[in-house]
Amino acid sequence: MKNSTDTNLPPPPAYQEAPAAAYEQTEASRNFIPDDFKFSTAVASCEPQIRRWFMRKVYTLLSCQLVASFSMCLLVARSERLQRFVASHQWIMILAIVGALVTCVWLAMAPRQEEPDDAADPASAALMGVPSDTRSAPWYCLTYRGQLALLAVFTACEAYSLSLVTLVYDPQTVLRALLVTVVVVVGISLVAMSERFELATSSLTNVYYWLNLALWLLIGIGISSIFFGMGSAVDLFYSWGGATLFTVYLFVDTQLIFRKVYPDEEVRCAMVLYVDIINLFLYILRIMSRNRDD
Repeated sequence: MKNSTDTNLPPPPAYQEAPAAAYEQTEASRNFIPDDFKFSTAVASCEPQIRRWFMRKVYTLLSCQLVASFSMCLLVARSERLQRFVASHQWIMILAIVGALVTCVWLAMAPRQEEPDDAADPASAALMGVPSDTRSAPWYCLTYRGQLALLAVFTACEAYSLSLVTLVYDPQTVLRALLVTVVVVVGISLVAMSERFELATSSLTNVYYWLNLALWLLIGIGISSIFFGMGSAVDLFYSWGGATLFTVYLFVDTQLIFRKVYPDEEVRCAMVLYVDIINLFLYILRIMSRNRDD
């Protein structure tokens, strides 16, 4: 005979399913991380989707820069009117070189929005009597739109300056140098992104010091050649040294931008890679032109 009290028992409580362990979670289930935390963390410490997004943004900007620059060279090479304009308006070339230098330094040295002391330390600003709604970043601190605008100006100046090579070098030599540069850039980029060739950050920083020293040595040789000239053997050594230097620069920069920078610094990273590639192209062009003359 059944006990009548059994029918009056309450049902068992409903337990929620325990969350999956960290190693069992998918990318979609880890999207609880706030965006401000993601963008204040280095790329190497971000989620895989943030790293892929950052890589796509960097190489999209870089591709646009390279296409715009070499398209300008192609237009000048095919138009005699543009060639005469570039040759007869040297002051525009000087202005473009100065503009490229200024915008490059500004993009490279401008702090992020969170870096300035007044913007990053609201407590100190409050002690100074500055209202929270009137505090703003310094004029040299660029917004994202400001970075894109400055990058566009930098690319335009570089593209106009680069069009000078179509007046100085043979078009076939320029094309061969461009093809060699493409092969070298693709190969070095793939090697730098491979985990097999990943170097420690401290080692990359030490290498960067030596690269900067070698760069200043090349700059000194280039300045001295303006006043004292440069022999063919020294010029060939100078060209090979520059090509080797910026090849190593490209390798080191490719590894560092995915490990030390922040996800909102893709504009600066694209500019750094662009400078490496353009300088590598110019030194390869110089080597091929010297071999053609010999």
